[in-house]
Amino acid sequence: MQIYAQKMNVSPNVNFEELARCTDDFNGAQCKAVVTEAGMVALRENKVQITHEHFLAAILEVQADKKKNSFLYA
Repeated sequence: MQIYAQKMNVSPNVNFEELARCTDDFNGAQCKAVVTEAGMVALRENKVQITHEHFLAAILEVQADKKKNSFLYA
């Protein structure tokens, strides 16, 4: 995720190691989606920097989409 977030304004207190543990079963596209969604969460809150909390909210959103899509193919 850190690679995808290189060109984004990310707070220095973001713990990418913890985020990696939270997204252990995500593929590359889902990790990129987390970074993009974290940026969108920050924008919705009118913030100029993406925080760790924004990433956590984004992970929950991508996990929800992942579960929704798995039901479509089951």
